[in-house]
Amino acid sequence: MKIIFISALILCSLLSANLLKAQKDYVVTLAGDTLKGEVFTTLLGSLKFADQSTGKEQKLTYANTKLYFISDDSLTYVAVKTSPDAKPQFLKRVLGGRIQLFEKYITYAGRAGTAGPSNTFWYAIKGTETAIEIKTNNIFGSRTQRKENFNNLIADYPELLEDFRKEKDFSFEMLRSYIRKYNYYFEHIKKETK
Repeated sequence: MKIIFISALILCSLLSANLLKAQKDYVVTLAGDTLKGEVFTTLLGSLKFADQSTGKEQKLTYANTKLYFISDDSLTYVAVKTSPDAKPQFLKRVLGGRIQLFEKYITYAGRAGTAGPSNTFWYAIKGTETAIEIKTNNIFGSRTQRKENFNNLIADYPELLEDFRKEKDFSFEMLRSYIRKYNYYFEHIKKETK
């Protein structure tokens, strides 16, 4: 009898923990509605959302979803275009603010079903719907162009741009720190001096 009671108690706690998790995930639709529920990946790799209020499941696509938040890892994924002609794709938002920073991670298939090489791309958006590439660990593409893209992003803060041009480091951490400085300036300092 004691074993049945303990098993039932454990089952109830697992179910309630799962319900609590489901209530923390959410999606924001293209219409701007925020829906609470659970975001999950199917066995075939597609993204789905189980709506807490209706109990219905729906596939998450850029055609119906602006962004989604997963509480397990506290990450927001936003539908972003990486070029004007491309369809949007969900990218992990690393930083929010006037300049938003996004990360795209691609793993290629290896031999015998193992994971092969991978590449990471970092994009930024400032006031447009199309992201621009500012950094990658891929050997292809123009580093000069990515640096110019970043210069253009922060050009309306001349002192910061001047400091950045003096930097010898073009690492992701350095770029992220400059975006943080830029966002802080426009959120706090410039707003107060108006």
